[in-house]
This record gives sequence, C-alpha cells and structure tokens, in this order.
Amino acid sequence: MPFTLAIISDIHANVIALDAVLVDIKEQFPEVNELICPGDIAGYGPNPLETIGRILDEKMLTVVTKGNHDHAVGGGGRDLANFDTYIDKFNHFAQQAIRWQATILNPEEKNFLYQLPNSRTCMHKPFNIQIAVIHGSPEYPLNEYILPNTPQQKDLFPFMELFELGILFLGHTHIPFVDTMTSESGQELLICNPGSVGQPRDNEPRASYAVVDLENISAKICRVDYDIDEVQKRILDAGLPEYLAERLQKGK
Repeated sequence: MPFTLAIISDIHANVIALDAVLVDIKEQFPEVNELICPGDIAGYGPNPLETIGRILDEKMLTVVTKGNHDHAVGGGGRDLANFDTYIDKFNHFAQQAIRWQATILNPEEKNFLYQLPNSRTCMHKPFNIQIAVIHGSPEYPLNEYILPNTPQQKDLFPFMELFELGILFLGHTHIPFVDTMTSESGQELLICNPGSVGQPRDNEPRASYAVVDLENISAKICRVDYDIDEVQKRILDAGLPEYLAERLQKGK
C-alpha cells in the first residue's frame, strides 16, 4: 500500500517520543510526504520548547490544529483570571504541567500554540478527497472525547456525508482507532484517531501514530518504542508530578 500521509497527535511535550516517531516514519514509510497533527503539542511532558521546535522545523507537516492543552498553555499569561478559570477544567496533574509550561515558554511560543486553528478542512487535490482535522469533535473541537465504537463515533459518518468529507482525523482520547464506511453514494469514508505520540492511554506504552493510503482510503496504526526511562527522569527533574512519569510506563 502506498502510505503517503502520516498522522501524529497528542505529543504532549514528549520530544523523545516525537523524535522516535519521526525517525520510524522516515525509515518504515519513505513514501510518506505529508504529516498532519490534530493537536496537543503541549501539556503533561517535560520538553515543550523542544517539541514546538520540532513541529516548526518539520517540513512535511502541512496541517496542525489546536488541542485543549495547546489552548491552555498558549493562553497562560494573557489573562490570568480567564486562565485560572479555563484550567479548572483539567485534573490536578494536568494543571501543574500547564502552569509550568506557560511559565517557561516565551510569548512567541505561546502565541504559536494559541493561534493554531480549532479545526481545518482541506481538499487533497491529487486524490480529490476532502479532509477535516479536529482535535476533539466537530461540535466541540477542543474538548469532546470521541471514543471508538461508540454512538458518538458512528454519528460522525452522517456528518461527513452532509459536509462531503472523505476523511476525518481526530485526537484527544489518546486511544487509536480506524473506522471506515461506504456511503449510499458509494464514497469510501474514513475516520482515524492515530492515538498519542507522547502519552498513550490504551494500555500500550509505545508511541502511536497512523499512516494513510489516500488512494484506497485506508489507514494503519503503528507503534514505536522510545526511551521512556529518560522521559520519566526529565519529568521528575522538572518538578512535575510523579504520576505523569509513572503513567507512561503503563500506557494509561
């Protein structure tokens, strides 16, 4: 299969995992010439600055949308009252990481995160496929969890038909899935969540990403080993909660 597109999501400032994924894509799928990211570059992890740098330097990356952690970290310092109100929606451990990252990033880096679009729709002209990229869901782009094999997930296919979408990429849940359907008109529809590069939550600690065959409208989930021990050390050295280090080993 000619996998020409890769999807990376929910990196969460885990630059070691991101580097491992980028190397794996180039080695295992040299035909890939485009990357898409449905958000959450920031949050949780120990290396937000380096992670943003990798994203900005990656020439194959064509579409990046904003995740809820990007919005929170990027908004830090703009309006402290609203910042406090917004991050109240996060759990205690996530709040600590958001506050720390908002402190160490400079205004330009936070502005990059904050100004990312909530969603993107683009026509992939070589294959005449309309693609939508959203972190959460079409109704709640930053915050809704669309879990696999749920009514909320299945309801996305009628939405795709209504707006003439061929492919919908999601993130946010940290749980990978691929689902396809043939519409009444005969069009192949694909929904794909690539899982999380930096903090998987499907009981599998390896970094997760997806590759897509645009010609045949299909996708494949890929897993990559990375140096979890080093990331855990960096989390603790940064003074972040021990729980954020421990969960990486468990894939939760």
